[in-house]
Amino acid sequence: MPDLTASVLAGLLLASVVGGAIQGVIGFGFALVAVPVLALVQPDAVPVTVMLMAIPMTVFMALRERAHIDGRGFTTIMVGRVLGIAGGVVLLSVVAEESLALLVGGMLLLGVALSVAGLDIEPRAWVNVGAGILSGVMGTTSAIGGPALAVVYQNRPGPELRSTLALSYLAGLALALAALAAVGRVHTWHVVLALELVPGLLVGLWLSVRLAPLLGRDWLRPAVLTFAGIAGLVIVVRALG
Repeated sequence: MPDLTASVLAGLLLASVVGGAIQGVIGFGFALVAVPVLALVQPDAVPVTVMLMAIPMTVFMALRERAHIDGRGFTTIMVGRVLGIAGGVVLLSVVAEESLALLVGGMLLLGVALSVAGLDIEPRAWVNVGAGILSGVMGTTSAIGGPALAVVYQNRPGPELRSTLALSYLAGLALALAALAAVGRVHTWHVVLALELVPGLLVGLWLSVRLAPLLGRDWLRPAVLTFAGIAGLVIVVRALG
């Protein structure tokens, strides 16, 4: 178990609050905040600790707006995620993490750029499978798997985006953690650290319940594309650094 000072733990809790609030409002973003901060102080905690923290978050979000879940979209996403998770586990063992991060980060940035340029990206079976594969690879290797799915649902109503992505994350997290545990990458201290940081995440989710209704639909697509672009840059910069 890493020995974290009180100030470092407080900083991680603050990042959890901010990440939880962003995730609760736009449907993703927790890992975008938590992963870089956690990687600075405890690199070995990524991606497992972030995945473990995301379990209560995704359960909360899926239940909160469960009536709006896109069931067909979820099914096709999970076909891709299963393939992506398997591919991510294999890639972790055979490809340098820097090269893999550059690849997935570059693909995410390309998707954002095409969307900004006017490409019609909507939830269709083949699009969902492709996004699920990319999300599975990204989530398993870096814990940042949400942006790939969010780009697909950028034009859908907020409740549908948030609930469908949350259910997809939850199922994907279970599969990814099982796969990582099978290859010896999950340890007891990951669970302990996640439990210490979950209270901050829950506070952020509580804040999001009050923030989301105050925002109109016009802000959702720009917010999704902005944070997805930032996520791609974070992944690339981490790989180059």
